Amino acid sequence: MKGPDQLPDDRLLRKKEVAERLACSLRTVDRLVNAGRLTRVKVLSGIRFRFSQVRLLMNGGQYDLQS
Repeated sequence: MKGPDQLPDDRLLRKKEVAERLACSLRTVDRLVNAGRLTRVKVLSGIRFRFSQVRLLMNGGQYDLQS
């Protein structure tokens, strides 16, 4: 079985899962979205985030949505 940081890059995470992985608040996740460092993925009526982007942030990188 894979560990919590060995998820497939295409896995979608809930906001609470993102906050837990980044050790931040839900509001900080919103700030990352507003700053263009995370993108929301709409699934029916819910919002999810790509694990690949979260992993980049966890590794100290920045996901640049501007390019």
